[in-house]
Amino acid sequence: MKFVLPLLLMFIVNAHALPQEHIRRVTYEGCNSIKDPDKKAYCQAIDANKANLCSKIGNGDLQNKCLAKTNNDAKFCKRINDEKKRKNCELYIR
Repeated sequence: MKFVLPLLLMFIVNAHALPQEHIRRVTYEGCNSIKDPDKKAYCQAIDANKANLCSKIGNGDLQNKCLAKTNNDAKFCKRINDEKKRKNCELYIR
């Protein structure tokens, strides 16, 4: 027990002695870190809230989801073939 206090004190002193620039920070790379081109285009369109960016998406269901979200219009959800994805899209827009 008598070793715990000095050890704890050393740890605290060393932690405060580290220069702030040496502390590793995680940076958000945003859409640029996404490898899949359709998902990357979707991310960019949603981040920018620009429907014209949705045209870069090759996957029809994802493109319609993108258009529904950027236009805030459930009519695009009705074009989605996958029923589960269509329902999810409609719930999001309402």
